[in-house]
Amino acid sequence: MSALTVTLPFWLTALGLTAAAVAAVCIPLLRDPRTQEAGASSGRARQTRWLAALVAILLPATALVAYLAIGNPSLMMQSALAETQAQHAQEQIAASIRDQTAHLEAHPEDALAWMTLGMTYAGLERWVDAEQAYAKAYALQPKDAFVVSAYAEALAVNAGRNLAGRPIELVREALLLSSQDEKALELAALHAFQEQEYGKAAYYFRQQLKVLPPDSPYAADIQAALREAKWRAEEAAFGAPLDQRPPEDAQHGAALATISGVVELAPELAERVTGKESLYLIARPVSGGGPQLAGLRATADRLPAPFTLDDSLALLPDDPLSQHATVTLIARIAMSDSTEPTAGDLEGQLRSVTVGSQGVRLVIDSVRP
Repeated sequence: MSALTVTLPFWLTALGLTAAAVAAVCIPLLRDPRTQEAGASSGRARQTRWLAALVAILLPATALVAYLAIGNPSLMMQSALAETQAQHAQEQIAASIRDQTAHLEAHPEDALAWMTLGMTYAGLERWVDAEQAYAKAYALQPKDAFVVSAYAEALAVNAGRNLAGRPIELVREALLLSSQDEKALELAALHAFQEQEYGKAAYYFRQQLKVLPPDSPYAADIQAALREAKWRAEEAAFGAPLDQRPPEDAQHGAALATISGVVELAPELAERVTGKESLYLIARPVSGGGPQLAGLRATADRLPAPFTLDDSLALLPDDPLSQHATVTLIARIAMSDSTEPTAGDLEGQLRSVTVGSQGVRLVIDSVRP
């Protein structure tokens, strides 16, 4: 269908309306002067006819000039062209589906063709059809991680985006086949989020980032999801950050450096703790001077507790964790209601921990004198 064909009804309608307007104005002017009011002269009748002719010429011309001056004559053409292109694309997709379906009727063992058909349906948000196509591909290629994770996604979408049950079983199958399957990593992270296992979600998001191209626009979304998962994991383990700033704070949104690990309590000190005591974890400069660089707070019943310290937990924006090569980590169980260290508190300390370290083990194994 051409743009002219699309816009022709508009111009015919406009022409008809213009003609009607001209007729409404001119017909009264062109009436036989003998029917006019008594006493009208023939000269006046001739003037009336000239006026009618002038109106017949000027009214359409004026309307066209006004439209071209203040309207947008190209907008309709652009809209018609876009509509034509969209219709052409839909026709091509429909033709492609017919070709794929016909091919599969003759070659039902073609797993790649079933995957192609499934991806076509998924792109059209026809997830029921996509699931059926992916199921055929999975039956033929159950050891292909790409096939398995695509099938898992379709099942989850059709189950209300719930990954529990068969979808997550397929995700685990895909990860066993390929630990770097991007879709499987994403689905595993989303399932962990659904189950409120935020530490596990952060792990899978981090692994997904490793397999994404650095310049992928999708990477920014995964980084945001990773930050939220880390924040939720830390809040679940330690409570809200000491500075109470939300993770969406643009100034602290992206952690430039991290230290992660676990805080444990030495078995010989376990009898001293009821679980209700406050637990503090702080990072300080190795020199020992100045304010703490980052901190978390929880209760002792969280032990052993995983942690991650990063710039989002900095107390002073101009002195974040990433500005230091090494730090001292101190974990303390407050045996009194004081927020300041007091005699009898239980402590553990690690000096010269490299910023960026993962898997740090900090044991609370001494009593403050």
